[in-house]
Amino acid sequence: MNWRTVSEGLAVAAACACACVDLRTKKIPNQLTLPAAVAGMVINLIFGGFSGLLTSLLGLGAGFACVSLWFVGGLKAGDVKLYMAVGALGGWRYAMNAIMYSILIGGGTAFFLMLSRKSGRTSLKNLWNYCFNMWLTRRFWMYEGNGQSSYFCFGSCIAAGAIAAMIWRII
Repeated sequence: MNWRTVSEGLAVAAACACACVDLRTKKIPNQLTLPAAVAGMVINLIFGGFSGLLTSLLGLGAGFACVSLWFVGGLKAGDVKLYMAVGALGGWRYAMNAIMYSILIGGGTAFFLMLSRKSGRTSLKNLWNYCFNMWLTRRFWMYEGNGQSSYFCFGSCIAAGAIAAMIWRII
């Protein structure tokens, strides 16, 4: 087993820990994400040298790029910080795969929850109108859902995406 597999395993562990807290409290605490990001940079520096540190910093940056999804209301700040921690631990390639998988898993989950909840058709119509109006006006503004009925813990989707990214690399 190489050190890259270990660092990706730590990324999965950190994401799963944050997902458990997110499911319980609806928040991803800095007390978990900040130490995970620092540990990722230290581990990658120790085992990969300066190229490992660069990979870790690029992974941190890939996670930070998700701040654009926070600006439009698609993510919360804790989700972005969790992406940054996963990227710092696993590196930029792993981070990009984890982000892609988690967004696909999250989109499917959100669609399923919209259809299964009582206000699902209204929520889906509101989301369609939001996207269509942004396309028409070419202006972005933060999406505001229907309160609690539109919320679900995205930390679990990030954890599932991190697991899927690790499985993809192993296969």
